Amino acid sequence: MATLFNVERYAFGSFLIILFVVAAMYGVLLIRKRFELDRLKHFHDVSGNIFGVAGTLYAVLLGLVVVDAMQTFSTARVTVEKESDALANLFLLGSRLPAEKAQKFQSLCAAYASEVIEREWPMMDHGKSDPQARSLAYQLIREMADVEPVTENLKAVYPLLLQEGMELKEQRRLRTTIAFHGLPAIEWVVLCLGAVVTVIFTYFFRLESFKVQLALTGMVALLIALNLYLVVLFGTPFSGDLYVESEPFKTDLAIFGQAIAGHQSAH
Repeated sequence: MATLFNVERYAFGSFLIILFVVAAMYGVLLIRKRFELDRLKHFHDVSGNIFGVAGTLYAVLLGLVVVDAMQTFSTARVTVEKESDALANLFLLGSRLPAEKAQKFQSLCAAYASEVIEREWPMMDHGKSDPQARSLAYQLIREMADVEPVTENLKAVYPLLLQEGMELKEQRRLRTTIAFHGLPAIEWVVLCLGAVVTVIFTYFFRLESFKVQLALTGMVALLIALNLYLVVLFGTPFSGDLYVESEPFKTDLAIFGQAIAGHQSAH
């Protein structure tokens, strides 16, 4: 039931959009019953000027929020790709370690990718992270710290290992931070109140045709509702029906599995 009534799902989101548009159009009907056309004429000039200012301010605010939400989604996608790239680089560089150390290090890389895919990704749908995945990430870093670069080969590889390890840690932190934090509640309050006020302004215009005014109000409400829904979808990149997928980690895991199987067959 909780999944069904989730605003980040297309079905329930579409229902809310339709509900908002119908409510906005119903408001036109109420105003027409309450005020005669001749009386609305007295409000036309004042409401038109105020609507021009208020509508522009709200349009700018909503546009900026939509752009910010899209940038958050794009950042989340790039972050996942960078994290998976860092993990793949660690796996490849780990093959240059001594045999026993390399086997343990590469097994940790594969375990981390598997944990992120199978457990952490579903948890991020609820704004949580997996403690086990975090523990595996720190195990990788500790394994790197225990390496003693005594040979020339290790002296060349070790700085690269540290660099990729720090990159993995940083991108993981950024990914989980994005999953934890959505749009602040106060920002939603301002956006929703602004939407209601903007729609109400359309009620106080004098149009002879009731159907035309109904259609215009419905289109304004629809545009606002669609933009608000874009904020919902793009502002939560790891949940809902539109989300950043774990494909880069799945690709890593497939490569790791082939490499580990190849090492085992060689021995």
